[in-house]
Amino acid sequence: MKLQLYPEDILLEYAEKAFANSIDAAVVKHAQYLNRLPRMIEFSEEFAERWQALVKSAVKRFVADTFKLRPFLFDVDGYTKRFNSADEQFWNSCEFSFSQRGAERLYELLMREFIEEEPMFLVATPDDGLMLSICTNNFGRYSFPWLCRNRANWLTQALFVAWQQVVIDRIPWQYLLENPAEVALPLREYLIERCADLLVASSGHLRHINPAAPGQHVDVVNDLREDAVPIKVAFNMRGFNETVEAVRKFIRAAEKAFAYWAGDGNVGLDDEKFIRGAIQQYRFVEEVREFEQLVSDYLEGRGTEEAIYESIIQNQNSNRSTT
Repeated sequence: MKLQLYPEDILLEYAEKAFANSIDAAVVKHAQYLNRLPRMIEFSEEFAERWQALVKSAVKRFVADTFKLRPFLFDVDGYTKRFNSADEQFWNSCEFSFSQRGAERLYELLMREFIEEEPMFLVATPDDGLMLSICTNNFGRYSFPWLCRNRANWLTQALFVAWQQVVIDRIPWQYLLENPAEVALPLREYLIERCADLLVASSGHLRHINPAAPGQHVDVVNDLREDAVPIKVAFNMRGFNETVEAVRKFIRAAEKAFAYWAGDGNVGLDDEKFIRGAIQQYRFVEEVREFEQLVSDYLEGRGTEEAIYESIIQNQNSNRSTT
């Protein structure tokens, strides 16, 4: 029996299963014949329409699952309004752009057993990168300088903010705080929320470290804000001081960005009050205060332990002198 294999059909099947279960569980029907497929794929004129329909539907579903009905701020004729993923205005605010480059990269993943080179992930649009990140469940391949340089829309950036794992001395989206003028209005309020979440995680870390056992400490904390993607923060610093300095550097960047968005960086006539309201709503100032109090408590506790240790040493030396 002769079997005809169409690479485009197999790729579309692979993409559909990857969106549903990630590529690790995406097994296509005729997987045993993949070695018969060409190493590079050439697309027909009909493929683009089928590809766009599949990917746009899957990514929109991912957006809805990620943010649910969380409202975002938008500038409408100079005034600030809120829309969520159930509103047409939400989707009109940005247009996803998926190219055949993304399809080529996914095909390279499909054929990775037979291709020596790694997929050329950076040869893609930001939305292609988003699609590939969803399929592979890996949002760490694309940096925010790259996303901004390639003009990623605000929603694509928001999804990377939501899903990228944070290492406390390498916060991927801190780049946005350090370049606040590049941040679109809908993303600004979400960043304020995420900043507060990171501080909650940092304070949780300080509560669990032991001053009596210095050294490298790795910890991952999930901040379970209701109906939100938990933030994952890895604390891999070698010491307490380095950890505190990394968080304080982040706080300075956040405070500077917030001040810009509520001042010279205003988008409309009234978005300043929404930015200030978000700072209050997500208790950013209170979380900073809580973190600094925990730093103070830690240092006080460590000072007490050192004083006790020195006292014990002095008593031991005194006893030796007496005998």
